[in-house]
Amino acid sequence: AYGVFVGLKATVEYALKRSLDGVSVAIQGMGHVGYRLAKHLHEHGAKLYVADIYPEGVEKAVAEFGATAVAPEEILSLDVDVLAPCALGAAINDQTLPAIKAKVIAGAANNQLAREDMGELLQQRGILYAPDYVINAGGVIDIFHQRMESSSNEALRAHIEQIGDTLKEIYERAEQDGAATNRVANVIAEERFTIKG
Repeated sequence: AYGVFVGLKATVEYALKRSLDGVSVAIQGMGHVGYRLAKHLHEHGAKLYVADIYPEGVEKAVAEFGATAVAPEEILSLDVDVLAPCALGAAINDQTLPAIKAKVIAGAANNQLAREDMGELLQQRGILYAPDYVINAGGVIDIFHQRMESSSNEALRAHIEQIGDTLKEIYERAEQDGAATNRVANVIAEERFTIKG
């Protein structure tokens, strides 16, 4: 959740040129990660809208963070700054895409795009998409540090905070090349594997 928060913050800074204070965020899915993301966002002054098919997490976010509860079928089409898919994959698809009003999509769900070319469709609509496997890399980074005997909480946190830098690199290259962010993320990943291999 902390990695997604770091990535969302970096994406907002890049796309909207502002801090999180007062930014409106719609979170789809209030499970473990969605709830903890909401907590980080609330601590930085974001205005939260939350939805889940299970009411417990939504009720907790309303009570603890002053979030606004939204019906699951309405969360993707809210007029907000940021959409954070934190539930099932393929949230961005042919049916949901036309209704999305957010200028940023940055969430924890895996495989958020139903198809790779959804990246181009988001780009054409002026929506900045944080590629899912980049923004939610915190889990993999955590496992990496757990296996290192010499690691520390400080080292883990510093490593996770690099997610924001990686996303900014992707956005800059996407802008320079006129390419979709998910395609650029794939190219950068392949370049890094080649260098390390």
